[in-house]
Amino acid sequence: MKHLSFLFLTALLLACSRPEPQSKTHAPDTVLKEQATPVKPDKVEPADPIASIRQRVEGINTATLEQKHFEFTCDEQMKVDYFYLDGEIAKITVDYGTVGDVYAREDYYYSAGKLIFTYEFVEGGPACEGCIKKNEYRSYISEDRVIRYLKDKTPGKCRTCTFDSKSKQYRLLQAKTPEDMKWILCKLRS
Repeated sequence: MKHLSFLFLTALLLACSRPEPQSKTHAPDTVLKEQATPVKPDKVEPADPIASIRQRVEGINTATLEQKHFEFTCDEQMKVDYFYLDGEIAKITVDYGTVGDVYAREDYYYSAGKLIFTYEFVEGGPACEGCIKKNEYRSYISEDRVIRYLKDKTPGKCRTCTFDSKSKQYRLLQAKTPEDMKWILCKLRS
């Protein structure tokens, strides 16, 4: 009888010392659920707004984009390319061609329908004899205001410092036909 009592008490002690199985409502399962949803690296924004814009522009330039190409004549043959990322316009390139001794091209970058960066390239110029003069202009934009402007990689005063719905960059974003684009780029320019 003592032997049975000893076995019974030992079994009872072992049963009491085992950890209780955790239910699905305890914190460890919640932690597992949170860990199961990884944070996408492209959604992590650097603290520096310039770095964030550079990251977005680089992402657009390295992504596989759907392209729509348009051509029409203003002073010269112009080419406009719309680039789409996940169905939204991410970049618009306007190739003005060569007028006189100047070649010009502009790129406008967008994120969620907002202008974030412009790049302008101009080559040539007023009778640049025997030389090839090149200028590059970069505008980093946040909330439709230029937060950093570079001319040939040197900080300077922006030529266009704010943008709104009347700016050609936003009008082009809304353009639906080559006629709309031609009106924006040819008529508004003169």
